[in-house]
Amino acid sequence: MKYWLLPLCLLISLTGCSKDSGEKAVESYQQRLARVLDKPLPQTPVPAAPLLTEPRDLKQPLPDLRLDLTDTFATRHCGLDTLIGERNSSLGRVYSASKQLSYELRFLHQLAICLQKQWDNTELQRQLQQVYDTKQQSATLAFNNMLLTDDTLRKQLMGVRDSLPYNDKPGLSESWQALTALTQLQQFIQQQNWQAASSIDIEQQLQLLYQANLPGRLQYSLRQSSHQLSELNQMLAAVTPQSLCQPRADKQQLEILANIFSKFFIAQVQQYTVNLQQYQQQLWPLLQQLYAETPLNEALTARFDGNYQNMRRELAIHVKWWQDVNSQCPMQLTTQG
Repeated sequence: MKYWLLPLCLLISLTGCSKDSGEKAVESYQQRLARVLDKPLPQTPVPAAPLLTEPRDLKQPLPDLRLDLTDTFATRHCGLDTLIGERNSSLGRVYSASKQLSYELRFLHQLAICLQKQWDNTELQRQLQQVYDTKQQSATLAFNNMLLTDDTLRKQLMGVRDSLPYNDKPGLSESWQALTALTQLQQFIQQQNWQAASSIDIEQQLQLLYQANLPGRLQYSLRQSSHQLSELNQMLAAVTPQSLCQPRADKQQLEILANIFSKFFIAQVQQYTVNLQQYQQQLWPLLQQLYAETPLNEALTARFDGNYQNMRRELAIHVKWWQDVNSQCPMQLTTQG
């Protein structure tokens, strides 16, 4: 089977330190090729990522509802007194967007139970029904406030200058689990299923994302690898396969190239792009579902899917160069299996 025909989804078994930087692996590969081919590697700045609107410009106020629930039945029998006391506490007044959402969902669930009870005070029942209707409409607003302004989620959306390793998949299952739970929460809110929505531990999902920090590292890795491969392709555009073999091939140079191809491109660079593809295919659809109807959708699509498509395009160009070299020179870039 020829190496260049290996699809991006092929998983190659490797051993080594799980912290090996994919960015450093591509950089080392760049430098090795530049040395053996005696060509200067372009030094161009990495394209800037599309800007994200600031949280202060995205957060929307929730309706300010005031209840004077002095009726014993409503506050104690329905369990609303505890929730109202929580919201009016010193901590409740400075809730983060995620804790505010959790509170709204728990309140809606408890209020739905309350309204199913038998009522003697119809005026209080009418008042509670009005609150319930208003809060149902504002639950999506509270959810979007969390998506757009929560510190943990913003870190994932802004990205960090930390590439993923080329031979490990740190935090993939945890990140997938957390984003899946948030998409389920989104669906429950759309369905006005307050019991199911309030049962999701939002803080736990955010903690999983914080610990793994995978989406933030993924978008940086996609953008950086795309740029590094583009620099390589610019350099190799001046190296035709025929020039390496005609009129007489430099056997030592070809042996070094074959070694670089096998040990550094296949074993590290291609493995890195394989991993990035797996991250992208599992996480981006979830992020896309969460942010499709938000003001950040266009910028996030460019940061994730746009960079991913650029990486694939540059990688295909690069593999084609190796294929052309192998067809012109006796390099035997093949493997058993």
